[in-house]
Amino acid sequence: MKSARSKKQLSEIAKIIKQSKTFFVAGHVKPDGDTLGSGLALVSMLKRMGKTVKMYSADIVPENLLFMKGARHISVVKKCNQKFDCAIILECVNFNRMGDIIAPEQAKKIVNIDHHTVFTNFGDVNFVVPEASSTAELVFSLFEHMKIAPSPSEAECLYVGLVTDTGRFQQLNTTVESHVAAAKLITAGVSPNAVYEHVYGENRFEKIKLLGLALSDIKLSLGGMLATVKLSPQKFKAANAREDDTENIVNYALTINGVKISALLKESTSGTTKISLRSVKSCNILSIVQKFGGGGHKNAAGFTLKMAADKAEQTLINAFNGLNPCKCLKPSKGLSPSKKSSFNKSKK
Repeated sequence: MKSARSKKQLSEIAKIIKQSKTFFVAGHVKPDGDTLGSGLALVSMLKRMGKTVKMYSADIVPENLLFMKGARHISVVKKCNQKFDCAIILECVNFNRMGDIIAPEQAKKIVNIDHHTVFTNFGDVNFVVPEASSTAELVFSLFEHMKIAPSPSEAECLYVGLVTDTGRFQQLNTTVESHVAAAKLITAGVSPNAVYEHVYGENRFEKIKLLGLALSDIKLSLGGMLATVKLSPQKFKAANAREDDTENIVNYALTINGVKISALLKESTSGTTKISLRSVKSCNILSIVQKFGGGGHKNAAGFTLKMAADKAEQTLINAFNGLNPCKCLKPSKGLSPSKKSSFNKSKK
């Protein structure tokens, strides 16, 4: 991230910020902690610089993230007709991923900040660093480049981005740089315990009930190395749950002994199925998700299929049979616990 290319991009972004007066800030649809934390920190910084800025989202802010300063002032809209000097788009492969809230011609300058492996250079400046843990880490590097110390609330927003996108610093995208950034943000006034309590320590009853329904019928395939969890509209109704109540379910399946890939299949009332995938370090799942027009990282990615969950599950299994990204998946309807344990040593 400290390469000459990154420094050049940071300098270009700083120049655009200094020359612009009005700003549009938005991240991807179904916003998460990284998109929201990064955006809110940027909005606060720009306001401190005397800029006119507004953050937008195509979807509502998850309840557990509303504690961040400014979160309740995000404009949830499907379309904005204003024009801006600068649009800063966070972790989106294109404007569609942002929800097409504005069109490219509505901004004189477009800044694209992303850390995903699958990306496009749609901006006037494209600050894309796939090896970064999170967009928050990249935004924090912009703070440092511009020699602007984050306020305690800005630091908290950035810390939320780091924590959520690294899975509490446990996932494979956790790096030395992400820990260094976290240490600096804590020094700036973040309380890690307070962030944990807000983000992870307070769960709705309906969310826990949905988790139970989801985990009650996990299916193992491909020699016990693929775990699939299906959520139907009926399960959501039975638990009285919401879309954002599915957070982290896919990670539970990946903890099963011998499992190398976990998949959460969420079927909508319209009959489409959103598939979220996670994998262990040795298994690159991007070849699978790209086949279906999806994106993400080598070990965390997703895509959507226009079919019911049962059919989508079989389509996914067939795709892994054909591409075998782990080089060791074995076609099978499942494994007994005793046989499955033989794969334990190869999981990490």
